[in-house]
Amino acid sequence: MRRRPKKNACTIKISCDEPTEDGKMQVEMTCEGDEILAAYLLESAQSLLNDRAPQSSKISSIGN
Repeated sequence: MRRRPKKNACTIKISCDEPTEDGKMQVEMTCEGDEILAAYLLESAQSLLNDRAPQSSKISSIGN
């Protein structure tokens, strides 16, 4: 019996270029699926990253 491919409720892809000399970088994001679920996933991912990062390097927000 063959399994059907699992369909994701939401997919988010974030990518970026290397930073320029002045520290700026091009960031791109694509999202497919439920936008509210995408927002929840992004907030959850940020919390996980903050929990793993040392206190001095925690991410406060994008764009700072």
